[in-house]
Amino acid sequence: MWLINCNDYSLVSNDIDGPNAIPYIILSHTWGNDADEVTFHDMRHAFDYAIHKKGFEKIQQTCEIALEAGVMHAWIDTCCIDKSSSAELTESINSMFHWYSRAERCVAYLQDLSPSHHQPTLEELRPCRWFTRGWTLQELIAPQNVDFYDQNWNLRGTKVDLYPILSDITSIDPDTLRWPQKLSSVPVARKMSWAAKRQSKRIEDTAYCLLGIFGIHMPLIYGERDRAFIRLQEHIAQKNNDMTLFAWCRDPSEGSGADYAGLFAKHPSAFRECTNIRRLRDPVIPTPSWIITNAGVEMDTALEWFRDESVEFQYGYRLYLHCTYAGIDFDDSNDIPVLSIWLRKTKSGYLRFDPGKLCLTSLSEMRFGQSTRIRIAATLGDREIGDVIPFYQPQSHLLNSAISFEWQDEVPDVRFTRSFHPQHLWDENQLCFFTSSSPRFIALMEIEMRSLTNDPAVWEDTCWLVCGLHLNAIDFSAAGGDRSPRPWVMVLRQTDGGSIEGLEGYTRKEIVNPFSLSTIGYNLRDRFIPESPTAGDCIFEYRTGAYLNVSARILSRAEQLERGRTILISATHFQL
Repeated sequence: MWLINCNDYSLVSNDIDGPNAIPYIILSHTWGNDADEVTFHDMRHAFDYAIHKKGFEKIQQTCEIALEAGVMHAWIDTCCIDKSSSAELTESINSMFHWYSRAERCVAYLQDLSPSHHQPTLEELRPCRWFTRGWTLQELIAPQNVDFYDQNWNLRGTKVDLYPILSDITSIDPDTLRWPQKLSSVPVARKMSWAAKRQSKRIEDTAYCLLGIFGIHMPLIYGERDRAFIRLQEHIAQKNNDMTLFAWCRDPSEGSGADYAGLFAKHPSAFRECTNIRRLRDPVIPTPSWIITNAGVEMDTALEWFRDESVEFQYGYRLYLHCTYAGIDFDDSNDIPVLSIWLRKTKSGYLRFDPGKLCLTSLSEMRFGQSTRIRIAATLGDREIGDVIPFYQPQSHLLNSAISFEWQDEVPDVRFTRSFHPQHLWDENQLCFFTSSSPRFIALMEIEMRSLTNDPAVWEDTCWLVCGLHLNAIDFSAAGGDRSPRPWVMVLRQTDGGSIEGLEGYTRKEIVNPFSLSTIGYNLRDRFIPESPTAGDCIFEYRTGAYLNVSARILSRAEQLERGRTILISATHFQL
């Protein structure tokens, strides 16, 4: 880093972490007109010109304050960074929080604070522009000692003196102001809330000014605009599993696309209501970890299915965020309220639904499903919105959107275990595969069966109900025919040798693989073409000490119009 020699205004290099590090005073201020500020080039090559700039007064006053304190050097962002060097600019911004924390003292110059010799009141400090800028947030938190000066450079108080007022203005808790080392224990959403109302001249600086607050180091890409804040959240998510990162609320005034959003917020203002959020560490429910992929955020967790009958189209899943609001009143102290966000399923994962709201529910009322690997889109695009799976309803426009199942397996002394492949296309609550009406669609339900009798001849077996779509020539030839793909279903069984009957060379491991399953679809879809577009049946009969008769049929066209595309699976067991 470069430092100003306070005696002659020359610039000297300083290894801040080396054994011979030079002590320094650091300035925190708000920039005026860029043309009025003294630059690195001015200090090195045009000093005679620099001293006539309006901004030179801040350099001169800071150096005088440093010398009075017995410190020979000072650092000021306007003239101690060579901004013509992208490498130096990147290093400086990534290191700035550290530089402020290592300073002997921080001089905070409030150029719009009226001159006086008394400690300022809340009413005097609150309107100051210094409290509205993005960069000054870390400049308040990082140094242990901060001195506040008014527009005439009168010392008006220190951070220690003004703790209550500063906390009131900034919403930063007093403990973090007193002991910056406690910053790492503050929830992510609460830190974001401190920046919710702050501004910066460049869009990218909205994210870059927060790097030190979150202990993040990342390359600077001026020109990426809003992407900078998304990238910051990605780095935060990779660093820890604090789910308050997702506890934001979008401003309802944002307009189009307001029904859906990705998992990451677009701006710190979305965290404006998170000033008193706190994490919950449940001894039973584990906080999930996750990975960031090019398709979104993947995590292993359980979701809660919900449907509000009183509100039209209010359905989806709740993602438990392992956090709550500090100080909230609740009848039962052991049954605390928890925050969650709403999701809806897409063909490839989930999107956040109704991002203008957070759900606050008592833990005892949560109904979690089975923990699974889920993928949530990090940001929102037109493709993701188009991929949302509609809620299953008996309406004609949904007939080809999903193949749903119904089954009755209350068979005495037989245990059934079902699994679905590809898993990402299966909706457990609506009991359907999302097909996108594509003739290439292929999926299967795997049914494992085991007898539970005390008879020594205990049996077990597996069968697969494979479903897909095909285009029927009859449909095309009929006048006004329906050109939509129609569903088909087949039942496959495992032979004694372990291969799949009718699919020699394939094993169970291969047919549940989505890639193999896609290939298998070409081999199977032509085997089941109903003679008419209204019905079709296939029956699987199996006997190893007992009969298990599984049948599947496609509902008639009239039934489809009333119930949607449904394949009815029924199972009956007969004891020999």
